[in-house]
Amino acid sequence: MNKLLPLLLLSGTTVLAQELLYDPAPPANSAFVRVLNAPSATLGDKAVTADKGAASVYVVIPQGDFTAKIGGTSGKLKVEAGKFYSVVADGTKLNLLTDPSADNRAKALLVIYNLSKIVSIDLKTADGKTAVVSGVKPGESGSRAVNGITVDLAAFSGTKALGTLKGVKLERGSAYALVLTDSGLTLTTSSTKTK
Repeated sequence: MNKLLPLLLLSGTTVLAQELLYDPAPPANSAFVRVLNAPSATLGDKAVTADKGAASVYVVIPQGDFTAKIGGTSGKLKVEAGKFYSVVADGTKLNLLTDPSADNRAKALLVIYNLSKIVSIDLKTADGKTAVVSGVKPGESGSRAVNGITVDLAAFSGTKALGTLKGVKLERGSAYALVLTDSGLTLTTSSTKTK
């Protein structure tokens, strides 16, 4: 009997370690929603935060209608199962942007959001020679799957650099949110919180 107790304890520890290693799978009817540039926000019953100019983690929201609140702005939004979204406060209303999902595990996904007053922005290499995403209007986003490399990136209005990110290490299978506000450009690696 005493010999069984260590085996039972070891077995319980192994199960606990496996549970901690992976987040539980979200329900089948789930959408994934985050906020941009929001130090204080609520999505459904979940409190989320994103530093100035950054993106929060994605949280699991059941498909259908839910209430979102960013600062003093709130509203009802509707999401579909299996899709990714970003919520942005735009004056007195909330905008729900549909995000691409990182389906190609051999590429890194770059998504740039124009939360500035600039009429149109382009994401390029910092030297301005290689265009990545072009013509992103205010309150909209643009995306592109690229190779996994280390690169300097910048947001441009015409030939004027609006913000530069040096030595960005892009990893295959990962997604990155680049958020341009009137105060600069930030980069956040996208992640999901399923609890």
